[in-house]
Amino acid sequence: MPELRLFPLTEKLSADQLSKLMKELQELGVEEVPESEADDLNLEEPLSDDQLTDFLDRLEAHDLACDIYLPVEFEATIEVGDQNIGSVYALIDALEELREELGIDDGADDEDEEVELEEVIIEQLRGVWHSFLRGANTSVERQLPLHVIS
Repeated sequence: MPELRLFPLTEKLSADQLSKLMKELQELGVEEVPESEADDLNLEEPLSDDQLTDFLDRLEAHDLACDIYLPVEFEATIEVGDQNIGSVYALIDALEELREELGIDDGADDEDEEVELEEVIIEQLRGVWHSFLRGANTSVERQLPLHVIS
């Protein structure tokens, strides 16, 4: 099952892939990627394949559907091997835009409304949105890449 986890890049990318990534990041103006000694952190309960696919489709509309999000600021995404890599800060910006699209409000939800299938799907996407936001914020706080494991 898909999940969001935080762990160092060295556990996912080879030395050659790391070298390529660092070169491309430098071309985008990133001096270095913070390294953390923290252990592997599983952030959430596993997501369903459908939930993740639907949510990544929405991120794709913002050109931000990635396998790894780094806790550094840069524009665009980088492809290293079969991994798409983006900025967790760009992810946070995209999540703010998705907040409006999904009608996510910090207030309480109205549970008296009749629930339709479309509303159930939107509610599931809202849950995934919250998972991604918590993951992105934890990535920044812990200075660890956020990995989307599918």
